[in-house]
Amino acid sequence: MEFGIVWNALRRIEHAGGPGLAGWRRASAIACLVTCVGPGVHADDLCGATIVSDLKLDHDLICAADGLIVGTDGIKIDLNGHTIAGSGSGIGIAVTGRTDVSIAAGTVRNFAVAVRTNTSSDVEIKHIEFVENSESIDLQAGSVGNTIKNNAFRDSSVRAIMLRSNTRDNDIKNNTFTGNRIGVLVFGGVENTLKHNLFSGSSLAGIRLNVIATGNVVKDNELRSNTAGIEFLVTPTGSSTGNEFKGNTIAINGCGLKGPTAGNAFKNNSFEGNVTDTCL
Repeated sequence: MEFGIVWNALRRIEHAGGPGLAGWRRASAIACLVTCVGPGVHADDLCGATIVSDLKLDHDLICAADGLIVGTDGIKIDLNGHTIAGSGSGIGIAVTGRTDVSIAAGTVRNFAVAVRTNTSSDVEIKHIEFVENSESIDLQAGSVGNTIKNNAFRDSSVRAIMLRSNTRDNDIKNNTFTGNRIGVLVFGGVENTLKHNLFSGSSLAGIRLNVIATGNVVKDNELRSNTAGIEFLVTPTGSSTGNEFKGNTIAINGCGLKGPTAGNAFKNNSFEGNVTDTCL
């Protein structure tokens, strides 16, 4: 069935006094036949919508609060080169209790959180440009086995990626982090992998690890021109241990490794031109 046929039918129902098009616009679950943006529908009509089928945008989307909500498993959110822009608040794309979701190919800008996952697995976030968000990706408790790859993160005012407690087995690779306050904060995540990423211009640190972050692998990353390349946060209960750092290039930072490093494994990392390679 073609989108235009459904569209015209909805108009006829509306003219006859039924909910028709207006009711369809208000529905929280949008079934996408070709794209979720059809003839005569402004892109802003999707703000706050729950998406239950594959979505391919054909317009930019400007939202005063939240953007899209992923409402079912196994779907693809294709931004198709377009931008979802916020007003500095809300969540750009929310994924809660879902599995096997793909989010790709566009820009998410100016949200409190650009993408948030909670109790979700096998979510793939790729080829997205994250610009001027407070927090670009927030992996909350139960975020397991997700992949974040080939993205660009710029000017995140709090941090680009947050891995909270009870997150594990997430793969963060081949991303570029530029001018963020913090690139990646591994707050409480275990057994996650950060590899082949470039971190530069972080005002606090390229990578930060909290005391309860353990079993993580940080390898083959390049950390350049950050205030601190990798920082081990010190808390009343200590600092992070049990992590592996290998093959990283740590160069031209104010401090290469900041904080206590004891209890972590370091192998084949290179230090080049830092003001100091290690500091407390």
